[in-house]
Amino acid sequence: MNSSGSFCHTFVLIASVLFCVSAETRACACCSDRGTYRVGPNDPLTGYLLEQINGIEFTSDAQLFLIDGPEPEEQVKGVGSISESYVISAVTEPKLWRLTFRTEDGQSGELILALPSKVATFAVDIHNGETNRAGEPRLYKEWRLEGRATGKGMFKEGFAAPARYSLVFQGRGNRCDNGNDFTHWRLEISGKKAAYAFFGELASARPDHAEQRQLVHDATVAPGPSSTKEEKK
Repeated sequence: MNSSGSFCHTFVLIASVLFCVSAETRACACCSDRGTYRVGPNDPLTGYLLEQINGIEFTSDAQLFLIDGPEPEEQVKGVGSISESYVISAVTEPKLWRLTFRTEDGQSGELILALPSKVATFAVDIHNGETNRAGEPRLYKEWRLEGRATGKGMFKEGFAAPARYSLVFQGRGNRCDNGNDFTHWRLEISGKKAAYAFFGELASARPDHAEQRQLVHDATVAPGPSSTKEEKK
């Protein structure tokens, strides 16, 4: 083989190796590893994260968080009508969320949540034995948002003084974050005149979304040596 042919052969070989390494790196970019414990710094709520969070859908049912013991009116402050369940609807605007709650007897109120500039992320292996198709642990994940809140209707009294909110999206998935990973939410309002929390499911918790969540995962974990525990070893 002449020197020119040898050079071409070597170049093709190097390019092939680099491509394989690059493909494996991409495939493992979203792998979830045993023992994972990631508490990310607050990330700017822009671009991809903002798009994913704006795409999150609430189901129509919400519950007021109550503990056993005192009467409901003694456990919450700033809610004008206590109900066993609430119907909730959410509207996303460029810089805020509007959550409308309606009781069984027709009382209603609106919570207005100003979107923060940053979001906290959390992902951890909770060692419960659950794995994905690649045999990797399904991480417990959270997106946490905090900011200023205001309210109307049955919530108005609680905002006679400034109040804040903490909104947490909870779910399971791999190392890469996607809005479809999150299946539940919890909203807490706190202030001098307000102290209560609601919780419920997201649309992604519905059975018909399970296949969609798996497809998202499969798209981030390519088949090959990096996709099984045995071959990783």
